[in-house]
Amino acid sequence: MTKKTQNQIELLIAQQCAPVLAGVKPSNILILKAEDDREVCSCLSGTQISCHPLFNSPHHKVWLIYHRDKVQAILKQEEYQIFLEKEGYEGLCLDEMLEILRFRFECYQNRTGDFPHELGIFLGYPLADVKGFIEHKGKNFLYQGYWKVYEDVEDRKRLFSIYTTVKQEIVKEIETGKALWQAAGSLQALIGA
Repeated sequence: MTKKTQNQIELLIAQQCAPVLAGVKPSNILILKAEDDREVCSCLSGTQISCHPLFNSPHHKVWLIYHRDKVQAILKQEEYQIFLEKEGYEGLCLDEMLEILRFRFECYQNRTGDFPHELGIFLGYPLADVKGFIEHKGKNFLYQGYWKVYEDVEDRKRLFSIYTTVKQEIVKEIETGKALWQAAGSLQALIGA
C-alpha cells in the first residue's frame, strides 16, 4: 500500500469512526470500497480497535469497528442482556454474538431478512433509543443526531457534541500527516479515555 493510499484510508476511517478511535464510543460501522479490505486491518494496527466484517459486496464492505472491552461491558449490563436474549443472543460470548449479527446484517443487505435492530446495542446506543426506534418504526423521535433519540435529549446532544469534536480533532491530525494510531492515541490521552 502506498503512503498516499494508506493516508486516504486512514482519513476515511477517522471520518466514520472517530468517536471509537478516541475511546468515547464502543463501536461504529465502517463502510469502504471492497478493494480496501486488507488496508483496514493494517490501518488499525497499533490501536486497541478490533474489526469484524458484517457484509461484503462486489462494491463495498461493511465492518463493525469496536473496542472489545467496551462492547463487552455493555453486554454485561442486565437490561441489555434481557433485550438481547429476546433477540436470540442468550448465553453467547461476544464472538458468537458478532457472528449472529453478521449473519442477520448480511440477510438484511441481501433482502432476505429484517434489519437487525440489536445492532444499536453493539454500537452503544442507549437501550431506550433502540427500543423507541423499534416501537415507533423510526418515527416520532425527539431529536436526530448520530442516531434517533427517544428520551434524554439534552444528554444525547452533549454526547453528540463530544462525538463531533473528536471527529474534527482526529481528522485534523490525520490531515497533518499523523498515522491513525498516533492521532487516536494523542486524542485518547487528551480526553483521558
